[in-house]
Amino acid sequence: MGFFRGFFALFRGVLFVSRERLWHLIVLPVLLNIALAAGAALAAARYFRQELADRPIGSPALASLLFVVATALGGIVLFVILQPLLGAIFNDFLAERVERKILGEAPRPAFLASAGRAAGHALLKLVLYAFAFVAGLGLSAVTAGIGGAVGLVLGVLFLAYDGFDYPLSRRSVGFWAKWRYLALHPAQTIGYGLGATLFYLIPLALVVAPPLAAVGATLLFLETENRRAKNKKGKGRIDETSPLRDGQG
Repeated sequence: MGFFRGFFALFRGVLFVSRERLWHLIVLPVLLNIALAAGAALAAARYFRQELADRPIGSPALASLLFVVATALGGIVLFVILQPLLGAIFNDFLAERVERKILGEAPRPAFLASAGRAAGHALLKLVLYAFAFVAGLGLSAVTAGIGGAVGLVLGVLFLAYDGFDYPLSRRSVGFWAKWRYLALHPAQTIGYGLGATLFYLIPLALVVAPPLAAVGATLLFLETENRRAKNKKGKGRIDETSPLRDGQG
């Protein structure tokens, strides 16, 4: 069940935003995402135009197809990596509104501590993403099949991290503890990541997906924590699946 709850979380986020009439909170993030998507596509096109110029390719048609595919994939990768940095404040505000509508309140850590933690986590995430990207390119150079599979798995995990980052950061969970939370809920993580990946691949959905993904992950996180609380036996028992067990700060 965890896999399917995760897989449909983003689509449930769409329904929640529509039902609660929160579309006005998505307008500005979408406009910024459009600008980012255009910039990422232009950067990818410039890179691959130079990269493929000196490579012998069978025919002009094949060369054009390869250029278009490489540019599209490169633009998506750049967008997915950079969008959380650009849209974090808007997506976080939207996710907080979701929590307030469901719970009546939402955790709000101290601003300076939260800002410093967010900056540190963003830097660690970029380093991790860069390492994964280089590793994927290296594997693709050896065998495209393995490189493609590794790239898909990493993309799923990174989208899951970006989604659950909002409710976990609001609870002051540490960087590695966030990954631990994902590891402790593998079916939910994989389902959410795959669902988000498919949503991102819908034509023109790329620019509206990030805020809706934040809403979907928040809904799923609250539901999972509610289930955990109900299933917890014995007061004072340490719950190994809770993101708050350790990794604070």
